[in-house]
Amino acid sequence: MDTTTATTTTTSPAAKTLQMPIGYRFCPTDEELIIHYLRPKVFSFPLPAPAIMHSDHLFLHHPSHLPGDPKEKRYFFYKPSYINHGSNPAGYWKPIVKNGNTHKLILATGCNHPIGFKKSFAFHQFSDRRRSGSRTPWILHQFSLLYPLPIKIQEWMVCSIHMKFKKVKNQHQGPVKRVKKSHSENDRIPVVIDDDSASGITFNDDLGDRKEEEDDEESRLKS
Repeated sequence: MDTTTATTTTTSPAAKTLQMPIGYRFCPTDEELIIHYLRPKVFSFPLPAPAIMHSDHLFLHHPSHLPGDPKEKRYFFYKPSYINHGSNPAGYWKPIVKNGNTHKLILATGCNHPIGFKKSFAFHQFSDRRRSGSRTPWILHQFSLLYPLPIKIQEWMVCSIHMKFKKVKNQHQGPVKRVKKSHSENDRIPVVIDDDSASGITFNDDLGDRKEEEDDEESRLKS
């Protein structure tokens, strides 16, 4: 009987992450991330799994140079005192404003009780032409806990970093025209209709083909 348990891989002296089996991904929801990871971290409780790295240089390097696989979404614990956008020579994280707000309130499922905040950033990279920085596909989601009690606790935040690519829409050259025969007792009139097969709608010609075969059989019997 194999009793091997999950092992951890050290990417840096301050970062230990869970080695996930092939095909598995660590992809918690916003609510799960706050309740099961950030809240225990703040109150110094055990975590469900060592799946989130610690980083005290999160804002000092380009996101592609941070620990972990840059092709996957990476999660980091850090303290608010580590946030220093001005000391990053590669660029800076700029808040994303949606509907005039930079923060999104995270509510618990079922009771709609507020449990935390989510703030999104986009990484702007410095270049020779634009020292102000040009926006890149790198996105950072920062999660903070909503403290219900005025007690002294450790201030921790958790964030996810990933690259966001635009989805390419399929461009159709317009509906395809095809001819469908109209079977009537008097005549057969070709009718041109739109082919909506591209949208998932198909037409069943079995009845028309069956009618045509019956007409041919009837003609052979008469002759």
